[in-house]
Amino acid sequence: MTERHILVAGAGAAGMMAALAAAAAGARVRLVERDLSEPSTLALSGGLFAAAGTRWQQDAGIEDSPARFAADVAGFTAGTANPGVLATVTAHAARAATFLADVAGLPVHLHTASNWPGHSAPRLHATPAESGAELSALLREAVARQPRIALEDGTDLVALSAEGAELSQAGSRRRVAADAVVLATGGFGAAQPLLERHAPAAAQAVRAGGRHADGTALRVTEGLAPALACMDAYQGQPHVSPHLRDGVRPRFGASLPALGAIMVSRAGLRFAAEDLGPSELTAHLLAQPGGVAVEIWDAAAQAAAMAGGPFRHAAALGVIARCDSVAELAARFALPEAALRATLDHAARCARGDATDPFGRRRWGAPLAPPFHAAEVTGALAHTQGGLLVDGRAQVLRADGTPIPRLFAAGGAACGISGDGSAGYVPGNGLAQSFALGLLAGEAAGRG
Repeated sequence: MTERHILVAGAGAAGMMAALAAAAAGARVRLVERDLSEPSTLALSGGLFAAAGTRWQQDAGIEDSPARFAADVAGFTAGTANPGVLATVTAHAARAATFLADVAGLPVHLHTASNWPGHSAPRLHATPAESGAELSALLREAVARQPRIALEDGTDLVALSAEGAELSQAGSRRRVAADAVVLATGGFGAAQPLLERHAPAAAQAVRAGGRHADGTALRVTEGLAPALACMDAYQGQPHVSPHLRDGVRPRFGASLPALGAIMVSRAGLRFAAEDLGPSELTAHLLAQPGGVAVEIWDAAAQAAAMAGGPFRHAAALGVIARCDSVAELAARFALPEAALRATLDHAARCARGDATDPFGRRRWGAPLAPPFHAAEVTGALAHTQGGLLVDGRAQVLRADGTPIPRLFAAGGAACGISGDGSAGYVPGNGLAQSFALGLLAGEAAGRG
């Protein structure tokens, strides 16, 4: 049997998974990346990925299944998630988690520190530090250990060809042959014109994802008439500092609301149910004056949130304030003390069940108590969730529903499972799609 040669464009979560899967299937893989020194969307993430029916859940006595996972997503997205992609991702996410552990050699565990909106069972998995930077580094190490994968840095995918693809490196263009191409170049969150065209609600948000997510997959497939789906969907991130530190924008992670955190405007007033999905909450946050609010939590929440890698990094960068009283908290963030005190008192009564929240918040932690911890937050765009529509093998489909031969897509290049608009993103589902579709794309491309 002739050995197959596969080109994978993009060395993020989906691309590295596809490369590893294709290599495991016996293929030779050329994995190309524009700039390995630039943090990818994976490296900037919290590193949590959803999967249902895994052995880690079973070991913890948790009952879950792909069908339950799919039902949760369908309910959270009001039925707007593409049914084919949803069925594929939820059916194969657990197998992807097993591949990461048993084939790629990653130390995977079940995250149990927090409950997350949109998941009816604990199904978020991670590596030990629960950090996207760690997960990215571990995957790169797995790629480096695989002799069938050749990783090329400083290489751009500029066009597809009948033989494979056209690449650019150091200003020089060359054509390379490939039996199949996997597009894992990310979404279009760093392409302002594409955001304004497809996802205008996210166009004014600050960027918290990879800077190379410039819509390459859309550009190189434009002449092939591919099917596109859910193009206005995106992951908004409402727990991001508006202040750059050491060239990065600190992120606090989405666990804070489940730990009791509240958000207040510059007037010291709450403005939304903090337990909304992250993208939906982002829209409310961006609607505040200047697109900035103050998020407040307490010492117990601070200790629990330190389990997350992005939160630990934010704490190390010094963007979290500790305040021993309401008066100190108000002074630190220039908030009206009387209004802030009344807001905290009412939130505490809601958390105890003694009052009804006018914003409809359903999940509260324990009432907040001093010392308080707080930080300014703004709404950010982590990554887009719309893209090329794929079938159950992660093969790219034309607008007429037929598959495009030898072309696959995963991750931000492909349609996700967030449905339409901003409200449907659930934490961990972006990486669930990246890993599940990346696995399928690599296997199908590698086996032919």
